[in-house]
Amino acid sequence: MAELNIVEKVIALEAVDLLSALTPEQLSRIASIAREVVYSPEKTIFDPKQPSDALFVVLDGAVELSRSGEVLHVARQNEVLGAWALFDRDPMPVAAKTVEDTKLLRISRDDFYDLLSDNVEITASIFSTLVKRFRKLVEQ
Repeated sequence: MAELNIVEKVIALEAVDLLSALTPEQLSRIASIAREVVYSPEKTIFDPKQPSDALFVVLDGAVELSRSGEVLHVARQNEVLGAWALFDRDPMPVAAKTVEDTKLLRISRDDFYDLLSDNVEITASIFSTLVKRFRKLVEQ
C-alpha cells in the first residue's frame, strides 16, 4: 500500500466535519503533520483505561466503538476518532478496536498544538466548529 501524498491527505481531511470550515491551504498544513498508520483486525486504537494523545481519521476499514462491551458505533471512511484527545488528556469511557484491516491518519496532540500555535486562523475555525456542535447538543 503506497503512502498518501499531501493532496490525497487534504482530500481525506476535507471530508472531516471538524475540519470542514478550513481552506485547502489550512488543510494542507494539517495534512503535513498527519501520519498514516495501518492496523490489522482486532487491534486496539483506544482503551478506556488509557489516555489518548491523537485524533484519527478512518481512511479505509472499520473501527468499532464500544462501552462496557456494548457496541455504540462502527466508524468507517472519513469518520473521526478521538477528537477529544486533542483537547483533553483524560481517558474517555469508550474502547476503539479495528474490525478489519484499517488505514488511519493519525494527528498527534503535540504536533497539532505546534501547528495551532503558528496558525491562529486554524485554531479559530476549529473552535468555532466545536462550539457549534456543543450548541446543537444543548439545544436538543
